[in-house]
Amino acid sequence: MPLVLDPENYAPERLRELLAEQREGLTEYLEVLRKPPARVRDPASVRTAIDLVESAISTIDRLDPESADRRSLADATNLGYSVMLAAIDLWKSHADVSRVPRPSAPSSD
Repeated sequence: MPLVLDPENYAPERLRELLAEQREGLTEYLEVLRKPPARVRDPASVRTAIDLVESAISTIDRLDPESADRRSLADATNLGYSVMLAAIDLWKSHADVSRVPRPSAPSSD
C-alpha cells in the first residue's frame, strides 16, 4: 500500500517533506544493511536489499523536488516507502534477528 494515496490532498511542501523523510530513512537503513548488527544467513539477499535501497536513493536524488509536480513527488515518496518495507523484509528473513517484537515484561503491580 502506498504512503501517499492521493497527491492532490497534500500541499507540495508536505510532499517534499515526506520525500526527504523517506530518503533519510533509506540512508539510515542502508548503514544497517552495510554493517549488519546480527549474523547474516543469506548474504545475497541482504546484498539485494542494499541494491534496492541504493537504487531508490539514486532515483529520488534525480528528482528536483522544487520543480517536481505533486504526482512525481508522491511517486518518489511511495518508491522510497515500498523499498524500505521490502529491504526490512529481506533483512528480517535472512539475518538472525527477531521477526516479532519481544513481549514486554509483566507489570510488577
